[in-house]
Amino acid sequence: MLPSFVAAFLPFALLWLPPARWHSGLVVAAGALTLVIAATGVRAPWERLPGWAPCGLAFAYLVVIALLRSAGGPSGVAPMVLLPVFWLALSGTRRQLWCLLIGVTLVFVLPLILVGGANYPASAWRAGILFIVLSGIVGIAVQSLAARVRVQERARDRLVAQLDDLAHTDVLTGLANRRAWEVELSRGLSRGRRAGEPVSIALVDIDRFKAVNDARGHPGGDSLLIDVTRRWAEVLRPDDVLARIGGDEFAVLMPACSQADAAEVIGRLRSRMPGPYSCSVGVATWDRAELPDRLMVRADDALYDAKRLGQQRALVASQADRNEIGRDP
Repeated sequence: MLPSFVAAFLPFALLWLPPARWHSGLVVAAGALTLVIAATGVRAPWERLPGWAPCGLAFAYLVVIALLRSAGGPSGVAPMVLLPVFWLALSGTRRQLWCLLIGVTLVFVLPLILVGGANYPASAWRAGILFIVLSGIVGIAVQSLAARVRVQERARDRLVAQLDDLAHTDVLTGLANRRAWEVELSRGLSRGRRAGEPVSIALVDIDRFKAVNDARGHPGGDSLLIDVTRRWAEVLRPDDVLARIGGDEFAVLMPACSQADAAEVIGRLRSRMPGPYSCSVGVATWDRAELPDRLMVRADDALYDAKRLGQQRALVASQADRNEIGRDP
């Protein structure tokens, strides 16, 4: 808006040019109104104002132009009508623009009618008609271009949002993928640090998943992954985050969850495995100092030990050892 406000004051910087005699009262009134327009444009909370409120600046500046034309007769300020037309073409609706164009027409036609056409040369009529038509052409053209740009921006924003969603979503299950998991884990630890709450994570691996693919083919394996995802989502807490970070490996972020609470959550997950399948789990509770990568390493080590010990079990990682919290019979 700053260039527009600078342009709005331009006629006042050229008062020393002809006509030599200005009506000082009208000039002062026009200057004061221009200051009000500028101050309002800078300070007004436009996002909280009704839709027609910003149009007031454009209509008010038409009044400034009318005052200057009355103050100096052939003052040469007529081209300034294009400034409010630009304002409204860029930020207003088509209806608001048409209302402004009616105002522009009145600025040029009313003096000719009230004073009398005989007292105005033919050039004044021609200039008025030309400025009215030019304002309409410029306003509609600029508004159409601005509308097209906004449509393209919305399409671009939708595309960016879709690409971002694809970049952070597992295509098969619809869960967060590894990239999204890393973001969620960092956020979860940050929230836990601010709130002083425990945070636990779990790495879950479906046992003998390769044998499932060998026996049922990849479509059968995919069907199992989708089924398991649906079952687990039904028993997780609202704030828990479930992600697929590998072929048959999942991660669970459990905010505000102590080691004992994590054992209960993991028990529900394991109980929801469709028969005859099972899973192995490695659980780690954040020590409030370690980095996300270190927490993941502890959970992964616990998962490795759970699978090495025969699968179908869950181990909790501590700093010194692994504590078993459940094993399938």
